[in-house]
Amino acid sequence: MVKVAKLKTKAVSRGAATRSLIMETALSLFNEGNAADVNTNQIAAAAGISPGNLYYHFRNKEEIIRALFPEIREAIVEPLTYPKGEPISPARMAADYVKAIELLWRYRFFFADFVGLGRRDPELADALRSLQDETIATMFAMFEDVMAQGDMVKLDRKTLEHLSLNSFLVWFSWVSFMDRSSDPRTKREERLADGALACLAIADPYFTPAYRAAVHEALNKLMKPQRKKAKATGG
Repeated sequence: MVKVAKLKTKAVSRGAATRSLIMETALSLFNEGNAADVNTNQIAAAAGISPGNLYYHFRNKEEIIRALFPEIREAIVEPLTYPKGEPISPARMAADYVKAIELLWRYRFFFADFVGLGRRDPELADALRSLQDETIATMFAMFEDVMAQGDMVKLDRKTLEHLSLNSFLVWFSWVSFMDRSSDPRTKREERLADGALACLAIADPYFTPAYRAAVHEALNKLMKPQRKKAKATGG
């Protein structure tokens, strides 16, 4: 019985490892170009497994993208969620903008084709709509907290809703904006920092001068190694 249990555990471990390999390989291929142009045979070949092995874990490419979605969702919502009652310091605000940069780069295929992914997969479309609503609501709550702690001017609900919506639109569309720009692909990771600044610029006019200056000071310190890394790796 012990031997059987050990064999089952090893089989599960191998299966989980293969599934993880497929997802990471697919993510890499999706990020290199356009997810719509990548097929399961290419993913299997890049992962060094047979197509049959891939199909054992995922019936098609859409299932792989759906499997990636929970970790993408968690990575988006987590930095924006603050414990109630705890002040949002300039350092924390800056750190979360840097996390947003890293998130945009790790899952750039997702942000580059947010609308297209939903159009091609109706099952995923519902989850994307929920994520959109959840992200905007989480941003709204974040700005409410900054306002409540006295580091943001008092805004009416409608203005706060527009601020949250505009912040979401800039953040989620920045990668697709870079795709349409004339910059070489190798410069894109470096330009993600500009996206963080563009998103921050939307809220800047509403922060108190002291808070705004402190956020930018902290952000500049954090972004220096990010820019050096991007330049060193060539994006």
